[in-house]
Amino acid sequence: MNDQLINDLMDVLLQESKIYEDILEISKNKTDVIVKGKVNELENITNLEQSLIFKIGKLEESRESLVAEISDAIGVNPSEMTVSELEKHVDKKQADRLKEHKEYLSSIIGEIKNINEINSKLIKNSIDFIDFSINILSSISAEGNNYSKAGQVADNKKKNYFDIKL
Repeated sequence: MNDQLINDLMDVLLQESKIYEDILEISKNKTDVIVKGKVNELENITNLEQSLIFKIGKLEESRESLVAEISDAIGVNPSEMTVSELEKHVDKKQADRLKEHKEYLSSIIGEIKNINEINSKLIKNSIDFIDFSINILSSISAEGNNYSKAGQVADNKKKNYFDIKL
């Protein structure tokens, strides 16, 4: 098999790792921005994340193309190709490097997933608090301030302007 294909694959995996490291750092910063309620910074971070995700998408296309070429070279169906399968068809040094890349990428992606779950919960809590605050403010009635013609306190129903939760 062509060693250059394996080296190219490892280069793509390394590039992906670097971008995922950037995404991890951004996700950590995003937590602080969410806690401090800095909406403009959150928007900037989200835009930056989107551009990095776009780059990951391009690298994934390259990776899939390389995997298809490698699969053809070793006679394995591309849809069945895994790092573990590829390790069986390369020398020990390459197999060890592939395994390292796989474990490192899995680790980074796992960290990103955990931080994103925390960020999602923080955002949900913020939205719930805002919803609660709006409902409190919109349900304050003017009871006791309005009288009917007969001099009785008017029966004001609570006004709820925001009673639909999206």
